[in-house]
Amino acid sequence: MLVTLNEVTVSYTDKKILDNVSFSINDNDKIGIVGINGTGKSTLLKTILGEVDIQSGEIFRKSGIKIAYLPQQPKFDENASIIDTALKESKVDNEYEIKAMLSKLGIDNLDSKISTLSGGEKRRLALAITLVKQCDLLILDEPTNHLDIWMINWLEKYLTKWSKALLLVTHDRYFLERITNKTLDIELGNVYLYDVNYSNYLNLKVERAEYQQANYRKLKAILKKEAAWAALNPQARSTKSTERLKRYYELEDKTNKLKNNINEINKEMALSSLTTRLGRKTIEINNLSKSINDKVLFSDFSYIVKRFDRLGFVGKNGSGKTTLFKTILNEVSPDSGSVVIGETVKVGYFRQENKINDSNTRIIDYVKTFGESIETTEGTLTASQLLENFMFTKNMQYMPISTLSGGEKRRLQLMCVLISNPNVLFLDEPTNDLDIYTLELLEDYLEKFKGAVLVISHDRYFLDKVTTHSFIYQEGKLQEYTGLISEYITEAVASKTVKKTSNDLPKNNIPRFTSSEKKEFDNIESKIFQKEEDLENLKNETYNCGTDYQKLMDINKKIEDLNKELEILYNRYEYLNNINEEIEKYKREKYNG
Repeated sequence: MLVTLNEVTVSYTDKKILDNVSFSINDNDKIGIVGINGTGKSTLLKTILGEVDIQSGEIFRKSGIKIAYLPQQPKFDENASIIDTALKESKVDNEYEIKAMLSKLGIDNLDSKISTLSGGEKRRLALAITLVKQCDLLILDEPTNHLDIWMINWLEKYLTKWSKALLLVTHDRYFLERITNKTLDIELGNVYLYDVNYSNYLNLKVERAEYQQANYRKLKAILKKEAAWAALNPQARSTKSTERLKRYYELEDKTNKLKNNINEINKEMALSSLTTRLGRKTIEINNLSKSINDKVLFSDFSYIVKRFDRLGFVGKNGSGKTTLFKTILNEVSPDSGSVVIGETVKVGYFRQENKINDSNTRIIDYVKTFGESIETTEGTLTASQLLENFMFTKNMQYMPISTLSGGEKRRLQLMCVLISNPNVLFLDEPTNDLDIYTLELLEDYLEKFKGAVLVISHDRYFLDKVTTHSFIYQEGKLQEYTGLISEYITEAVASKTVKKTSNDLPKNNIPRFTSSEKKEFDNIESKIFQKEEDLENLKNETYNCGTDYQKLMDINKKIEDLNKELEILYNRYEYLNNINEEIEKYKREKYNG
């Protein structure tokens, strides 16, 4: 076993995040952690790492265990360069390994400072560093956030082949289904470990809920019988009676606790809003074009949004999806083209960036800025009642916003969008940081929503469930696709039609090497040749081992390591050679007309 938690309790103020928790992580476990926002998924990861103080219990870690951890909010020295940071943090002996991983995750211009990276790029940098670290246990907290669909598809295959222990927190249900072999459910401070993947866990969870209900009915029947006895024996006169009365009170406490747990588990979040009337004229997009720094984001895009459209927008990171939304909503000026928004259109915009800051403002006071009472499909609700519908208990409502988890802040942001009673929804990466339970409710809400929905998302399951057709970014053009987005990705990968994007090349229009890349390209072929020669010599050595099995095993280990190094070099060469070909092509077109 790598890590064992034995009766561990972690509390925050008066709330038990983990309550007497016990479970183990074994060498080949791939465990997916699920639970609603705020239940303690990230806290559990930090507890395993030893970053959180425990109030009771014990944690046993295998001697010498190496753990690689991807946090939700990585922190770097803003003045350091990307490559220096990557080499320092990853501690790899071979710099080609980290460069190849950075390339896979769309991080280039490695000599640039960390301060030039967006929040999403910093997340991808952190993921690259984490994946190349030597470890016995890999812990990933929401690894798919800020990855595009193609990167997620690659990461899914990478982790499917991962041979060591993995602990994974993610909202991506396809990801959970295809990678994990165990599921750990956090619920009201308790953890339940199922030896199955995500879909089978869902079936077993239903069985557990039914068992709890049956157990409660059984305890309630026994309690009723004991209550009748206690009523006849208000003064226990014998030791035997005293013990029975004590057991009665213990049974009453156990029954009430189970009842409260069942009620809490069965409590549902209610997504509701009134939909204002949407007239015939919705949103007309006419020949819309936009470029930034000479890079074409979209060109001559035209579309008339229909009243009940369910549109998905899919593209590589940096392709311009968010800019398109902001251009449609007149937050960014187009280079050409126009957008006409009908008079009855009321837009709800769920932004990718969360505008709810870490402030000392109480949650209830923040919501009251939208009104003391809110009109919903359930009638007029007070701010407090509305918050309860969104799983913010009365105790939580009077806490400052800064105490909320990232997912809880995202849920609060979603609530504030819906209470404006929109009839057209723009959702930009709505699945980021939301738990699976909230996503399922949002999917059901959108299915019944009487208006148009436009979605940017990297979540294949969410897009398959919500959208009827999509626009795929293809080199500045938006190609319409009707069908499941997961099928599109499968077809594109199978036919190798997914082309390298601007993330694979320097971002300006003139292709060029950085100074370090030029030096690397000049030397990489000779390094590959030398490694291939070393590999051939090692293979020849195996013929001379005779019956010396230890020597044979040592040589085979060296061969395995060399093959890994060569694979990294081949991938790096492909990346650098691609840039070189673009440079040569540019020269030919410029100087030969």
